[in-house]
Amino acid sequence: MQKIKVAMFTDELDRGRERSPYYRRVIEELLKDPSIELTLIHAKPNPEQPLYKKAREIIFPRIELPVASRFVSFIRFCLTTKEHFDIVHWFHPRVFPFFWLFPAKKTVIMTHAGGDVLSPTDIWSWSRFVFNYTLILFSRYVDAFIAVSNYGNREIIYAYRVPPQKVFTIFPALDQMYDPLPSDAHVNATVKKYGLEKGRYILFLGRFRLHKHVGHLVRSYIRYRQLYPDAKEILALAGSTKDEYARSFGELPTSAFTSDIKFVGYVETDDIPSIYCGATVVSFVTLSEGFGMPILESFACKVPVITSNVTASPEAAGNAALIVDPHDQQALVDAFKLVRRPDVRKTLIERGFARSRFFTIEMSVGGTKDLYRHLLGEDKHLQFEERPRMPIALPYEMP
Repeated sequence: MQKIKVAMFTDELDRGRERSPYYRRVIEELLKDPSIELTLIHAKPNPEQPLYKKAREIIFPRIELPVASRFVSFIRFCLTTKEHFDIVHWFHPRVFPFFWLFPAKKTVIMTHAGGDVLSPTDIWSWSRFVFNYTLILFSRYVDAFIAVSNYGNREIIYAYRVPPQKVFTIFPALDQMYDPLPSDAHVNATVKKYGLEKGRYILFLGRFRLHKHVGHLVRSYIRYRQLYPDAKEILALAGSTKDEYARSFGELPTSAFTSDIKFVGYVETDDIPSIYCGATVVSFVTLSEGFGMPILESFACKVPVITSNVTASPEAAGNAALIVDPHDQQALVDAFKLVRRPDVRKTLIERGFARSRFFTIEMSVGGTKDLYRHLLGEDKHLQFEERPRMPIALPYEMP
């Protein structure tokens, strides 16, 4: 059987380990398949990434200009190369204008969801505007958009104005760093490094962007402490800085409990499982998610989760989390109170851990390869839509 020649744009791999665990795993698994010939394409050499030694690599001959060097280098490569591919696969929706000039039969873009177009943002950029409208105006040149949830699938159809038959759902995989979980001793030592104490903090881990709704979490936490004086958990905000919080949500409210809000800052990649494991509960009550990986990661770390009832979060959570209206402060306060009950905690931890086992790299990569063969018409009997869907259940009901 003739190999499928796949070109992948892998600039995401060059932005740091923490930015690309899923992409890295997909490439590692595809390299094991003898029916696929993989070529990794990027802008600059990266000798620290071992995958470039395992696969065929192309580095764009760079044209140095005051602006748009990568774009011009890309166009030059497309117009001068003698390479030909069956599939070109982009790992993110920010593709260059004239992306259709790339020499491939089919173009696949992992768009995740429609958040780049639809989600509120506190930072407007010209590049984001150009990337978004490149896909909106020229989506006819894309053969397949990949969504990471069924909600994200529908969002892509709406945001990028594409026909439904062009959008395919492939669920993400849990990173292997969550199996096995760190020991209690390692968790204790790690959380102490960040000024925390195991079992004594409510955790949010992520960037402090508008759609992450962290200001609402802060106000709800203060209300929770006011209503329940016996509560002793601090609120740990990890993944970004107090300055970024202030830029997005303003100054912290004036309260006697503000001193119990700790800005943890950047968490090293290897420490993330321990930070999850040490939490009393993870609060991920956001306004917009294409999937919501912190929900899945928390499940894998056997930590209860509170999340929102909008966009893709309920789909990711299933019946394994407390699900609340992200605009209802009292609902989040009640959830903080409810999750302290031992029976509720036990149920959520068991359901969450079981749900996290569904998201395997084998399923994700199998879906990717099925999509390639579907686009190239190599398997006339393959019905991509018949692949197993993620089980969706009713949320855990709060009494």
